[in-house]
Amino acid sequence: MPKLRVGQPAPDVIVKTLDRTAVRLSSLWGNGRTALLIFLRHLA
Repeated sequence: MPKLRVGQPAPDVIVKTLDRTAVRLSSLWGNGRTALLIFLRHLA
């Protein structure tokens, strides 16, 4: 995947939530809504 530049929209990808439900990012933003992604890293 090519690198994004400042101001470019994020690509539409499918991510899994903490309860392992698949969610398409485009379903989370639009119509004045925004999305904040937080990546958790297991440190064990």
